[in-house]
Amino acid sequence: MEKKIGNIRVIINPAAGRGESVLPVLNLSMKEAGIKWHASITHEAGEAIKFAKAAVKEGVDALAVFGGDGTLMEAISGLMGSGVPLVILPGGSANIMAKELGIPQDLKEACALMSQVPLTMKTIDVGQFSGHYFILGVSLGFGADLIEGADRETKNRIGFFAYFLSAAAALKKAKKAVYHLEIDGQKHEVQGLTCIVTNTGNLGFSNISYDKHIDVSDGLLDVVVVREANLSLLKLMAVTLLKRERPDNFELVEHWQGKDISVSSSPKQTIQYDGEVLKEMPLHIKIIPEAIRVLVPKEKA
Repeated sequence: MEKKIGNIRVIINPAAGRGESVLPVLNLSMKEAGIKWHASITHEAGEAIKFAKAAVKEGVDALAVFGGDGTLMEAISGLMGSGVPLVILPGGSANIMAKELGIPQDLKEACALMSQVPLTMKTIDVGQFSGHYFILGVSLGFGADLIEGADRETKNRIGFFAYFLSAAAALKKAKKAVYHLEIDGQKHEVQGLTCIVTNTGNLGFSNISYDKHIDVSDGLLDVVVVREANLSLLKLMAVTLLKRERPDNFELVEHWQGKDISVSSSPKQTIQYDGEVLKEMPLHIKIIPEAIRVLVPKEKA
């Protein structure tokens, strides 16, 4: 049984949110739960890592994060190895990890999880490469171009539909590459438009999932190569956005699982991890099993 949260630090990304009045909701929720809390406001990239490390030194019972997946990724980087549990308060345009864990998208409902008796924690895996941590995945090619093309202004204006517009633009200039993979010592070579090394069933755009059985807690990374992307993919994204549900899977992909993965492409492609864009290759990616404890609804434990 997890002990009650008595003292919590909340990292807030003011660029996130959907027009919500965050502080009043947090004040009321913390008062009702009997939790002492302090806020740290981010103003630039990397600050959430520093705030998370400071919270660990303070000896907080938990760390909460209001923001998108990028802010969440930074906070987790600061929590690694600490044992301090994480409370996710969705505030971004995608909130992929929150959706993956069944955490309510409404801020007040998400805060209510802190009043559960007993508290319910789920232990999730974290990926790592070149000193970077990630909770969602690393993508090359079309998938990375899609994320890079969805700017903050557009996401604030139309939410997750910004990724659909970005996908349409990225598709026009998408070019295939040859992906050189080594997965737990086994070598593979496959041609495609994007390669995704993912920790979640959600591939990072729309709610499209290759396989609903991909598990953020299974101690494995999933490697997905999308061989083709055309109007049928955009149609699938549009239907998924409108229905707010995932299809069981979609075709035109190659899929592997592993714990130790190396990937490069010919020619070199854009790389992104948890929404951050990089220009380094080759990548050597490992899974860190059972790395972070996250507060979740009882039915998701």
